[in-house]
Amino acid sequence: MSTMAICLLIFLAMIILFFIKKIPMAYTCMGVIVALFVTGCVDKETVFLGFGNNNVVTMASMFVVAAGLARTQMVNHLSNLLYKVNDGSFTKILASYALVTMILGQFVPSLAALFAMVCPLVQNMCKKMNISPTKMLYPIAIVTVSCSFIIEPIGPYAAWFVTQNGYLEAYGWTQNSLNMWSETLVFLPTGIITFLVAIFIIPRFLPDKPEFPVTTLEEAGQLQKQEKLSPVREFLGYGVFIAVVIGLMCGLPSWAVTLAGAVVIVVSGVLTEKESITAMNMPMVLLYAGVTVLGSALSTTGAAEYLGEFIKLILGNATNSYVIGAVIFLASFIMTSLLYNKAVTTVLIPIIVLSLSSMGMDPRGCVILCSLASMSSLITPLPNPVIPMAMQTGGYSQKTIFKVGMISAAFRFVFGVGIAMTLFPVM
Repeated sequence: MSTMAICLLIFLAMIILFFIKKIPMAYTCMGVIVALFVTGCVDKETVFLGFGNNNVVTMASMFVVAAGLARTQMVNHLSNLLYKVNDGSFTKILASYALVTMILGQFVPSLAALFAMVCPLVQNMCKKMNISPTKMLYPIAIVTVSCSFIIEPIGPYAAWFVTQNGYLEAYGWTQNSLNMWSETLVFLPTGIITFLVAIFIIPRFLPDKPEFPVTTLEEAGQLQKQEKLSPVREFLGYGVFIAVVIGLMCGLPSWAVTLAGAVVIVVSGVLTEKESITAMNMPMVLLYAGVTVLGSALSTTGAAEYLGEFIKLILGNATNSYVIGAVIFLASFIMTSLLYNKAVTTVLIPIIVLSLSSMGMDPRGCVILCSLASMSSLITPLPNPVIPMAMQTGGYSQKTIFKVGMISAAFRFVFGVGIAMTLFPVM
């Protein structure tokens, strides 16, 4: 059997294992690396490059820096401000908490942690103002999932463009690349539209009362309290994050800037050693390393070209950017609704880059749309933990979240495809 055939079989096995979710994705990727090396699809130098490159160091370090910011009292400061400006209007209250959620969503690296921060505040406000939490919690969930990380240069994904460019290069596209603002140009306007939809449209389609008994996150054991930082450490939590973002904007080596920031966060005690290791998100780091090695194997064995020809048959002679972008968004959205969103983007982005680059088309817009679609699926509890948390605390049925989730997704589809394929056309 040729190395190309072996590589394709390993790629197929990885996709299947991602989807059945019997083995953690990070360990699946580690198994993929071993299989590729043992079968001769990659050499040891390629394997070590997958772990020791600039992107891996940048990714892990930036997560630590962002966790340091999330450890500060930023949430409490914003919450106290809300109590001062609200006058009892439901729309104003919802808009205020949605705005806080969107702002925090640019900094807090975990969507589940973000919802866990905001949800008790919303529940307490609803109780104080005699408002049903059912009218408010799902809009907050939509903003949590779809409006987080939309201004990438100021959040935990400030260096994510480096990672995305690593994917582009590994899978065969070197003509141009993404920069720090590329995804923001699509995510931000689409996120603003989503924000407005969540405030002014979604509540009209939500039930007046919970459809099932509700619980608080404290009762569910999903909320943990932490002691306040000292004034010096509080200052460092903010200061280090700002310094790292400025360093990235100035073009300093991303791995050096983020690593230095992570070291300061831990040495100063903003995060403990255990907290910093957890914040590194090693499953995501290992996932990226494994997929990078697989990308090299697909390229060197000729499997990448074969996959490109196969996708070319599916697309036919389509060259219209908006048609191709719509297909990519819908495919990503449907798959994300049934599977974990990180698994979908991990599988689809290589295929998108391979197929479009083999046809001489720019894959950047479609890569962005794949990520956008994975942030748009709120019609089932499968893609991420925020949706089941919202169902639990808001008392929503599957029928309800499907209905309101489709409304939000429709707006994001129209505006997302329109913006992405105008800014980054395939031809």
